[in-house]
Amino acid sequence: MYRQLCDDGDDADRDTIEAETVCEDALTGACTLVAESLDCLDCADGEVTCSYGDATVTEMSCGGCQAFSTLLSELCDSGITDAAADIEAGIVCE
Repeated sequence: MYRQLCDDGDDADRDTIEAETVCEDALTGACTLVAESLDCLDCADGEVTCSYGDATVTEMSCGGCQAFSTLLSELCDSGITDAAADIEAGIVCE
């Protein structure tokens, strides 16, 4: 679920809606990265920990893809508003 940030004619309240109905220009950087991310391969070559700011995720991953994708989803769900480029530059995966 994403928070609807585009003008829907109701200034009093913003609704939570499914991702496919969110206005493209209203997505936060993290949510944009989630929407643009490719599916991870179905494999696992070890546990990977990815972090950004105070958020940290450890997942069995294939090349780190699952941990990276899960972290992006958590950042999106938490409402972080950092720019996509800042998020990409600031994520550390080990």
